Amino acid sequence: MKLLAIFAHPDDESYGPAGTLAKYAAEGHEVGLVTLTRGEAGSLGISKELGPKVLAERRVQELRCAARILKIKYLQIHELPDKKLSEQPEDSGIDLIESEIQNFAPDAVITFHKNGISGHPDHKTVSKWVLQAIDRKTNFLKLFWYGVTPEQTAHVTNRKLYPMDAENITHKIDVQDVLDRKIEAIHCHETQVELWKTMEKVPDGFEVFARWEHFTQVRPLPTDKIIKTDLFS
Repeated sequence: MKLLAIFAHPDDESYGPAGTLAKYAAEGHEVGLVTLTRGEAGSLGISKELGPKVLAERRVQELRCAARILKIKYLQIHELPDKKLSEQPEDSGIDLIESEIQNFAPDAVITFHKNGISGHPDHKTVSKWVLQAIDRKTNFLKLFWYGVTPEQTAHVTNRKLYPMDAENITHKIDVQDVLDRKIEAIHCHETQVELWKTMEKVPDGFEVFARWEHFTQVRPLPTDKIIKTDLFS
């Protein structure tokens, strides 16, 4: 089976569903990643000291490092303007995503939920574009929104997060066996180390916080309320 993740920035995949991506890659599934910007407008830590061109080049290399660790075979990095996706022509964004879906031909697609985890406008824009691209297609294709639960959000007191509605969660993936890869991928993103310092301070430790990754299946809509443990089931 083939799984494609689509996000706005380098590091979204690692702080996001990296455990799920690593798990399915380790099981022999083909995993792809599309990132729409190079993160040149980043404002964490050392990013403040680097010009946009240098920062973009550095974050691309960080993303390639993370992709190698997660065993991602298909990696596409686009150059849409960071922090300005909502200002781009909507049809162009949807066309780009539709083209990537056609090229990779996945069985399932992952992106952030509609509130973008952190509320970042780029995250929310990509979520909207992906949904619209999926709705253009007539073939059977699963779309999952990735997010954190209200319980997880409650443990992060020094960063604003927007959880998914607990009652809408349809899939819960156990990523304990690949958490080391997720953490290693996170460490590739050295320009984002300030975020890691926040996450490693969560109560009971990051490993407990990140043991499970949660998803809402939004296409096709599920017909039951059973929480599943496999995206392809």
